[in-house]
Amino acid sequence: MALTAGQITVNSAAAVLIHQTDADGCTVTLAADIGAGQHVVLGPAGVTTSTGYIFDGGRDIHVMLPAGSALYGIANAGTCTVSKLVSD
Repeated sequence: MALTAGQITVNSAAAVLIHQTDADGCTVTLAADIGAGQHVVLGPAGVTTSTGYIFDGGRDIHVMLPAGSALYGIANAGTCTVSKLVSD
């Protein structure tokens, strides 16, 4: 099992790729540095602030991604930093 980590800047202009899986899938642990009144919305490509999962950054979350899938995020306002820890 390999571990990788990184940080992604997410803003309100457009959804950005947080993680793309390989042929095996993975588990992604996410934490976010989010200001008051902000949140990140997670989902597939094309996610918007009204169509995905609201992640307020008050806790870490674990997302199991199936093989060949991708996780995107968009901020409801401003810019946020999302940290990820990936277990393949």
